Amino acid sequence: MSFVRTVVNLSILLVIAWSGSADAGYKRVNTPNPNDAMDVHIYELDNGLTVYLTENHEKPRFYAEISVRAGSNHDPAESTGLAHYLEHLLFKGTQQIGTLDYEKEREHIEKIEALYEGHFGETDVEKRKEIYAEINKEAQLAAQYSIPNELDNLYKSMGGSGVNAHTWFEETVYKVDLPSNRIRHWAEIESERFVNPVYRLFHTELETVYEEKNRSLDNKDRVIFFAVLETLYKNHPAGQQRTIGSVEHLKNPSLVNIHKYFNTYYVPNNMAITISGDIAIAETMEIIDRKFSGWERKDIPKLRTWEEDPLNGVERVETKYQGEPYVMLAFRTAPHNHEDAEALTLVDMILDNRTAGLINLNLTQKQAVRRAGSSPMVGNDFGFQYLWGIPKKDQTLEEVEKLLLDQIEIIKKGEFEEWILPAIVTDFKKSEKAGLESNRSRVSEMRDAFISYEDWDHAVASLDRMDKLTKADIVRVANTYFGENFVAGYRRDAQHEVPKINKPQIDKIEIDPTRQSTFAVAVRALPVEEIEPVFVDPDKDYQTTTYAKGATLYYSKNPINDLFSLSVQVDLGTRQDRRMSFAADLLDKAGAGDVSSEDLKKEWYKLGTDFAFSAGDQSSSITISGLDENFDASLALAMTLIKKPSVDDETLDELKKIILAQREDSKKNPRTILDAVRRLSLWGDQSPHLVKLTDAEIQEKTVDELLGLVGKLLTYEQSITYTG
Repeated sequence: MSFVRTVVNLSILLVIAWSGSADAGYKRVNTPNPNDAMDVHIYELDNGLTVYLTENHEKPRFYAEISVRAGSNHDPAESTGLAHYLEHLLFKGTQQIGTLDYEKEREHIEKIEALYEGHFGETDVEKRKEIYAEINKEAQLAAQYSIPNELDNLYKSMGGSGVNAHTWFEETVYKVDLPSNRIRHWAEIESERFVNPVYRLFHTELETVYEEKNRSLDNKDRVIFFAVLETLYKNHPAGQQRTIGSVEHLKNPSLVNIHKYFNTYYVPNNMAITISGDIAIAETMEIIDRKFSGWERKDIPKLRTWEEDPLNGVERVETKYQGEPYVMLAFRTAPHNHEDAEALTLVDMILDNRTAGLINLNLTQKQAVRRAGSSPMVGNDFGFQYLWGIPKKDQTLEEVEKLLLDQIEIIKKGEFEEWILPAIVTDFKKSEKAGLESNRSRVSEMRDAFISYEDWDHAVASLDRMDKLTKADIVRVANTYFGENFVAGYRRDAQHEVPKINKPQIDKIEIDPTRQSTFAVAVRALPVEEIEPVFVDPDKDYQTTTYAKGATLYYSKNPINDLFSLSVQVDLGTRQDRRMSFAADLLDKAGAGDVSSEDLKKEWYKLGTDFAFSAGDQSSSITISGLDENFDASLALAMTLIKKPSVDDETLDELKKIILAQREDSKKNPRTILDAVRRLSLWGDQSPHLVKLTDAEIQEKTVDELLGLVGKLLTYEQSITYTG
């Protein structure tokens, strides 16, 4: 390296080392809470930026998000999809990131933005084409200075993963997972990222968003979901605006509107940093204060409100999509911080908790429908609950609708069993404990509190409030929100029409991806304290023993919480025996010895235990996980199920019909067809789609044959892993 180059690099390092405002100050805005298992520290910088920090030293990494209280609900009516566009563009860099020479690039960027604004206001088709030709020309000139994907490459060079972002109704969130010795690098990049962003390579990013829109228009679930939502909310943007945007607005973006949106909502007093991982809170706050205090506070527009007329009885909407007819019923409920929030959560879980909810037991387990479920969606000023079901062959959508409504009536009449309430609370407590093991889960909890303007102590106490609710509370709330006014959406098995989006002519841009900005060189040159690897020690970190002949046990203590996980794996999968996946499907409908299938599901849920039997290509596994205190009972129940499963012929016959109906629908599903083609190219005549049981073979199988496969698994060599 020459002396001149060394001096230049040193000057860059000095600029980065001392860039950012002088410490502007911050204060902690919450007090220690003994009930907060994450011990979250919340701070506010003098400019209004909120910071949530929690330490988790299980591995030498941290996960960070920067959240903005702005999403598609905040899009201007004439520029829907804008928040989502902006999310993409904030990966393109700034006046320092992603450019070789911004002063030279600026001239072309400004011309491109002016041309887009002319395009936005032009109605003549030919003139719009001429303008776009000029945009293409200027884009080629600007590309001389552009560095594509520099932000991504910077993070990946540091061992970063999960570099991503998402936009939804009320939020836009930017994410990254990094080694713990990169906290300062992260602060350098992110504090620069949201200052003077440059929307370079804008028209090439349009192509990416166009493709997202095309996929959404050809997505069977989104087709019915948005049709129902549009009927449910006739004024609110949750129903009237799509996060990706309308086709017309995608064709005609306005960079002026994007700049205005950024300057309005991307301000520190409307944003939060949330970090969980191997960090020191005091040191991290000093870094954040130094690098982010220079962001300028601005007034935020008052939150808009929308009035909705009451629904008029059952309002119906229909869509078309080949294969798999579908029913969706949507009820307006309450927003996030409403006093009925916890009770509505319990209603949702009584309906569908994946194991022992009314829909799970009465519809899915009994095979009264092909599949069914229920989910809530809650925002700051809206909320709704939707129930869905897929009919069996020759079953009408009207019949599925009635079955779903029958489950709601059970709750409204108070005819559900009371044991379910404490079991749901236990389920949530177990999930909360498991979530402590994941930095992403921990950050998600903090981010949700920020986006919903929820006091952290109030969020921490949610399960306590839920635990105090009674059956009478649930009945009251069910009768309040689940009346005769709702939206019923039907998706019929018919060819749907996909609006065509004619993409503008975009010329290919040749850019050298290996070049770097001065900023990137400086960030990469920042000193790093190496992380010493910690190797697994077989004598200390886990134990291995021969549990029985042909069964090796690997054991490790769970150092975080009182949850266990036990998995028994056998090297026998669908490649060795094509019947295994069918046997797994049937076992899910089985009872255990004298315990019926329905009572078995209830028992699993009472214990707070998850049971799974899965058959992969090369191996099959039996897994149970839950609370340490219920391990013995859970293991005994699992062994009874494996050794003494009980299913009648009628259940198997119904399962055969459902599997064959699913196969017929999959032939009409573009995504399934694409997957089949992909696997054919990889596997040839050994593709899983070609070697699975034929329809005729499915029809031939008996209960004894299939369940016998499961019972024999424990006679093979097996490996057992246990933590707890």
